[in-house]
Amino acid sequence: MLTQHNREAWQEAVKKGDEFLLKHRVYKSEKDDSAVLFDFLKTHYPMHYMYDFLHGLRILTETGIKDDQRMNDAVKVLMAKRLQDGRWPLDGVYRGWRHPHPMHGLETVSRPEERDLVTEGWGSERSIQLEEAGKPSKWITLQALLILKRMGLLNLAAP
Repeated sequence: MLTQHNREAWQEAVKKGDEFLLKHRVYKSEKDDSAVLFDFLKTHYPMHYMYDFLHGLRILTETGIKDDQRMNDAVKVLMAKRLQDGRWPLDGVYRGWRHPHPMHGLETVSRPEERDLVTEGWGSERSIQLEEAGKPSKWITLQALLILKRMGLLNLAAP
């Protein structure tokens, strides 16, 4: 059962998280206008353990933020990625990490290739992919449309 104290603590945590994302303008360094990581500008699905600007916009709009100017650059990136047919591409899929578990038959927690981003095709047996990288994506398009709807910016006409 969620008590009033728990509810208030949860709401405060959400506000702090929102402010952190907004302070960083969803994907930027607080020192300058550069992206914290260029990978933050690439859409990927499923999310797993990696962050991208689309996820940041999704979180902000799910918590009710929709007209903060600090989101503008991320919205511009989102609109720039929109394809001629109105869909958005799956820019890449991370290969995925492996835990040191007997089920996995691995002795190490991580490997350098875990950050490898498959940007075309179906990758390898270590990729967890629902769609082909580099192609229009139902999942990315759905997330983009939901974000734009929450922000009151949904325009279904192709660009």
